[in-house]
Amino acid sequence: MAKLVSKVYGDAYVSVVSEKNNLIDALEEIKSVKNILLENVEIIELLDSPKMDDEEKIDFIKGIFENHISVDSMGFLLTIIEKKRQAELLPILDYVIDCVKELLLIGKATVTTALPLDDSKKERIVDELLKSSHYKSLEAEYVVDESIIGGIVIRIGDRVVDSSVKTRIDKMRKMLS
Repeated sequence: MAKLVSKVYGDAYVSVVSEKNNLIDALEEIKSVKNILLENVEIIELLDSPKMDDEEKIDFIKGIFENHISVDSMGFLLTIIEKKRQAELLPILDYVIDCVKELLLIGKATVTTALPLDDSKKERIVDELLKSSHYKSLEAEYVVDESIIGGIVIRIGDRVVDSSVKTRIDKMRKMLS
């Protein structure tokens, strides 16, 4: 259900900012709003509180963000509050961030190796991934997982390239049994 709510509200906001060709600014604003909410958990708690009525919640959000974010972003946040969807606020913001990044051709990759990589290897991996994808830039997260024994596992969106030793051993085991 939360995913559907995120999609409905997120798609509407992304549509508005993309029509205005304002994706980069919108991305920065939404990331800032999310960071503020994560750093100040009490904001989310107050928005979820039944002790505050809708008008107080709207005034509260205006007090925090008005004159600091665009009219479109402010309207987006107020709509979420007015429709009583504040419990899904963070997932909605995550969805918006992912959508805008996709429109800006900024990919997100998770690279898993058995040993830590040095900066030159990380850079080479990102360069190769950019060559083989439609993205202009890539945000890579590097994970060390000794259980893969060796090799590399790369995940970009719903695509996975698994050339780990563990996977090869598992495939051999299945073939031999």
